Amino acid sequence: MAAPWLLLAGVLATAPPGATPPMTENIEETTVGDLDGVRVGMGNMTRGAYTKADGSAANGLICSLAIDGAVGVFVGEGSEVAVRGATWVVTALEKSPGEPGSVTLRRK
Repeated sequence: MAAPWLLLAGVLATAPPGATPPMTENIEETTVGDLDGVRVGMGNMTRGAYTKADGSAANGLICSLAIDGAVGVFVGEGSEVAVRGATWVVTALEKSPGEPGSVTLRRK
């Protein structure tokens, strides 16, 4: 029997044996987050063009990620980034005027 691990909208979901629940990370602007042991810096939140996971172009809120020394990886909601073999999906970006913003990523 699968072990329960997640409650979504009042419905208990189960994962197959040996599976792990999706991992998420929220990184605040001008700070460093941890994606599976890899330090990832985030900054430069603005509006602009970016590429979604399906290859389509989009415009909206974006931020720059510094992944494994690669600076200037601009992402927006729906973008994917590879971090040492794992794929992370940008699920949300939040920014209020005059305040630091944040980006939320979920491991696939």
